[in-house]
Amino acid sequence: MPKIVTKTRKILANNIVYFRIKNGWSQEYFAELLGTSSGYVSEIENEKRNISSDYIDVIANIFNIEPHELLINRVPVENRRINRHKR
Repeated sequence: MPKIVTKTRKILANNIVYFRIKNGWSQEYFAELLGTSSGYVSEIENEKRNISSDYIDVIANIFNIEPHELLINRVPVENRRINRHKR
């Protein structure tokens, strides 16, 4: 069975990267804030995980944004890396 990646999942993943980078957070630090692993964050950001609408609310609260801002179609983020120690 082929992997299904919807346009919404792509937009959501890109926006999570966008806001994480905008805040200067590594995946590891963002994972700490979410109470999960950096591997899980990586899977979300690489469109390998589908997340619930409830989790979108949690992520939006961490970024201090409205949930709909995670669904705005933005230019894809090219540089996705932040030093692990930078918060």
